[in-house]
Amino acid sequence: MPSCRPALNVVGKAAVQIAVDVVDEKEALRIAGIIGSACQSGELPMDRVILEAGTPLIKACGVGIISKMRLAAPQVKLLADMKTADVGRLEASLAYTSGADATTVLALAPRSTIRAVMETAVEMGREVSVDFLGVSLERAEPLLGEVVSTASEAGLPAERLIVSFHRGVDEGAASTEYFEKLASIVSKLREREPRVRVAIAGGLTPDSKRAVEVFFKPDIYVVGRYITAAPSVSRILEFLT
Repeated sequence: MPSCRPALNVVGKAAVQIAVDVVDEKEALRIAGIIGSACQSGELPMDRVILEAGTPLIKACGVGIISKMRLAAPQVKLLADMKTADVGRLEASLAYTSGADATTVLALAPRSTIRAVMETAVEMGREVSVDFLGVSLERAEPLLGEVVSTASEAGLPAERLIVSFHRGVDEGAASTEYFEKLASIVSKLREREPRVRVAIAGGLTPDSKRAVEVFFKPDIYVVGRYITAAPSVSRILEFLT
């Protein structure tokens, strides 16, 4: 059944994606409940908030945690960070049937896997985030072209595609030079297909958000520990202003 929620952010306004990467189910659902209640009450703009079931959480608790997070925050957009590398149709179906509005597939996955995830998203009326974790900036530009072409072949509308530039925890913080080079890649992507949304992830804080915005403005800020270590409306709003 197609998702009843709108696309994962509002055009022209950045969204914040809260990556719940804790591995304790009770804590994960507590965080989801805080976010769900704040969106329901209007303290947070529901159309600019995304709740993420993080990869460690899904691995620790199983895909059933996606359904539980959906119940804890029923009106909030929900992304399952599956980081699919193979069996694209199966893993995407698991995420979507569990209640996720979007799922992730690795940009380094075989093109056939990426296409399978995208085709499943089309069939179920959902979205896909392609995670560029582990992709060097030198390789990112040609790989982006392949991702956009694959989405077109799969029939996935550009507005339902997210590309996520992700610095892994083990890689450490990004440098100013990284953001400067990334800005050029993002600019070319937006010239080619402005409807594709750009997410940035990797240890983000309000300070690093400002550092990114010197060079370009992402459509989605993916924030983990800064928010989940002390979840509050005020910390989320720091990424929405």
